[in-house]
Amino acid sequence: MLKTRILLLIGIGLFMVLLFLTPSFLPPKAVPVLDLSAKAEEKVTKEVKEKKKITSVQWKGNIYLDLETHYYHFSTTKKGTIHVTWGPNTDGSDFIITDQNWGSMYGNGDVLPAGDYMFVVTSNPIESQEDPSLLTYEFTLKGLLFKEAPITTLPQLTIESPVNLVTLLPKGDHTITFKGRTDADFLLFGASGFGDEVTESLTSSFEKQLVFNEKSPAYNFYRITATNEAGNAVNRYFEVLYEGGIRE
Repeated sequence: MLKTRILLLIGIGLFMVLLFLTPSFLPPKAVPVLDLSAKAEEKVTKEVKEKKKITSVQWKGNIYLDLETHYYHFSTTKKGTIHVTWGPNTDGSDFIITDQNWGSMYGNGDVLPAGDYMFVVTSNPIESQEDPSLLTYEFTLKGLLFKEAPITTLPQLTIESPVNLVTLLPKGDHTITFKGRTDADFLLFGASGFGDEVTESLTSSFEKQLVFNEKSPAYNFYRITATNEAGNAVNRYFEVLYEGGIRE
């Protein structure tokens, strides 16, 4: 009996020793190894860029019927098919996409090569409601891969004078003052009668007087263009019909 107990105690002792030593014989737990190579960094950068792909942009605003044009600049990294949808209350407005030199123009469904473009918003008198002075628009452009998120804001352009975009002048001498202000980075005033347009720069707060007499054209066309650093612009047009002027 004593011998049996001794053998039992020895067996228990050996089991405890083996139990204590066993972890040292097991393979160590796998530890993740960070790959800090240039290839790994490039892969991570690519994955981040993939997540930041911009494939849609929306432009909203208000535009004067017939006498205003809005320009929104955007850049694409690869060719794609233009898909534009009209938002609510956009009847009366239309768009065209053009390169910055107006060398090519594109519409809905056209394939657009990679490059720099302008999304141009105009009014469409055929679709417009009866004589509204200000139209609301909302356009969403999809189907393209943008180089970066396009800036969707326009410069603010406030015109105090003339009050109307179309001015009728009777015979006699008259003076019209173009007065206003803007937060644009660039401001341009253009005038055209019978010949080519003549332009000049204006300050952010401007006041310019024009004199009309018998030597002035009967039809006069003026443009004020406000452009921000992003390349977005507002073109506002003014017509002066002068009864006492020279007709071509």
